[in-house]
Amino acid sequence: MGVKEILGTKSDYIKGKLIVLGVTGSVASVRSFDLCRELIRRGASVQVVASKAALEMTGEKLLEFASGRKVIKEITGRVEHVKFFGKKGKADLLLIAPATANTISKIAMGIDDSPVTTFATTAIGKGVPVLIAPAMHEPMYDHPIVKENLEKLESMHRVKLVAPLLAEEKAKLAEIEEICLEVERALTKQSLAGKKILVAAGKAEEEVDATKVLATKSSGKTGLELAREAYRRGAQVTLLHNAVAVEACINSVHFSSADDLEKKALAELSGGFDVFLCPAAVSDFSVEKFSQKLDSSKKISLQLSPREKLLEKVRQKFPKLTIV
Repeated sequence: MGVKEILGTKSDYIKGKLIVLGVTGSVASVRSFDLCRELIRRGASVQVVASKAALEMTGEKLLEFASGRKVIKEITGRVEHVKFFGKKGKADLLLIAPATANTISKIAMGIDDSPVTTFATTAIGKGVPVLIAPAMHEPMYDHPIVKENLEKLESMHRVKLVAPLLAEEKAKLAEIEEICLEVERALTKQSLAGKKILVAAGKAEEEVDATKVLATKSSGKTGLELAREAYRRGAQVTLLHNAVAVEACINSVHFSSADDLEKKALAELSGGFDVFLCPAAVSDFSVEKFSQKLDSSKKISLQLSPREKLLEKVRQKFPKLTIV
């Protein structure tokens, strides 16, 4: 499908925004196609800027199709970097994904010898949001000078690193959903900046025996979306959940039973939070666990005991806390 057919089909969080996607010569550049399309599905327009090494990894025509725009592969007399990030530049954000060790170090030192590094110098100088998503072999990521350069970049005004996933001896490009969430946060009014928000989401499971549970019906999706929205608006977010896929930028704490949720919620809130959002389906009853696996050929009776409400305990312990 073309760009017009997918524009804004997922959300309108970054509707009308122009994002420059810098692609460098990592093997992870093969994921740039999907990243570009996902940004467009959220309402953005995307201009791809690619290094020579990146185009050797993933084709120019593929990136042109993904964005619906000609790929910028060199700086010409049209001074493309000024067009997008000069004083009157029209771009809203620079996202470099993937960013190699080479590109990271050059940007940190202010070296401009590729279209991507020239765009980075101009964007940082203008003060627009710049997101950098590293991808490389883990020993390269652990190099002390690379680490120093990453710290130098993150200390700069409006520059944010999207941490890689460390697995299989590689610092892999962060998940596309997480990168997009960071883009949305960078381009959203930070109305919750400085706030700490705890969200409890999903179902509680009460063990009947070693293999069986009584559970409430909840997917956890409502709580996850609330956590994401709070993060977009600048909050520091912790999500208590029972097995939902959570972006790494959101602090994740897993719970199983209602007792476990209560214990962990009270422990987290003791650390100081401004708001507690609780769409979780907390069990109304507890059940005494059988020590042996139940015989499925026989009838059984379960004794259910009413539980004290979680929110009542939270209110008693934290009377000034905002609870939703």
